[in-house]
Amino acid sequence: MNRDESADFFHRVLEKESGKTVRDVLRNRYRFSRRLFRRLKESGRVTLNGRPVLLADRVEEGDLIGVKLPEERTDIPPQPVSFTVVHEDADLVVVDKPPGLVVHPTKDYREYTLANGLVHRWTERGETHAVHPVTRLDKDTSGLLVIAKHAYAHDFLAGQMSRRRYRRGYLAVVHGEVPEEEGVIDAPIARCPERPSRRCVMEGGARAITRFAVVERLPGATLLRLFLDTGRTHQIRVHLAHRGHPIIGDPMYAEGWDTRGIGRQALHSAFLQLIHPRDGRKRSWESPLPPDIRELIRRLKGGG
Repeated sequence: MNRDESADFFHRVLEKESGKTVRDVLRNRYRFSRRLFRRLKESGRVTLNGRPVLLADRVEEGDLIGVKLPEERTDIPPQPVSFTVVHEDADLVVVDKPPGLVVHPTKDYREYTLANGLVHRWTERGETHAVHPVTRLDKDTSGLLVIAKHAYAHDFLAGQMSRRRYRRGYLAVVHGEVPEEEGVIDAPIARCPERPSRRCVMEGGARAITRFAVVERLPGATLLRLFLDTGRTHQIRVHLAHRGHPIIGDPMYAEGWDTRGIGRQALHSAFLQLIHPRDGRKRSWESPLPPDIRELIRRLKGGG
């Protein structure tokens, strides 16, 4: 049976799928978005047994559907930037981001972002990919994050977040001794009316849920492990400050507190787990605490 070797995805039609349209099979198997279906239709990038096919055509058991994803380009200029790639494949890249690095260009940070660095990495290899951050980390939060290399991977992973199958775990050193061994913070978050750049817990805000557990109790501080059920801007920082335990070093939500010698919030994205968009398998990665947070913990233990 003919096979389109240029395709990115292949699917052998099952007995239970016989008689269905190509569109229905792909929707059920890959959860393609309407936008992607529209682009596939316009570009003729779907084949059946190696030949171009319409999305409305019907399939039989044993047929081989091939999908070549639409080409995507980026206008982000390539620039050399230092970061660690933990994993990379045709669909996504997992990065361990250092503190101080912005994920994507903004009006305040137009160049030398993580996105610029990724484009530089790919350009050096003669590759062209889009940059689709699945989640973002604040400039001074370190650790793991995922960048999708095409729209389908982004849509697939974003859909996992809404179904809570995309797990993100963080480590944070907070002021004070948290009394509970574990707990859940369920408090709505909105923009603060008096300072729009900040977020605060506010009635009528978007629902936000953070789960936490104590990892280690330190003199005047606590090392916490945290997991997000939702992904609001500054969620962990806002929730911990709301509970009276702001993150040490946080310039926005721990104003007036001793920074204890660390130059940024002591927050690190330490764990990621997701279902891979290509093969449907569960993947996970971990990142150890970076040197500045380890040094903070050492000083706290020493009474510094």
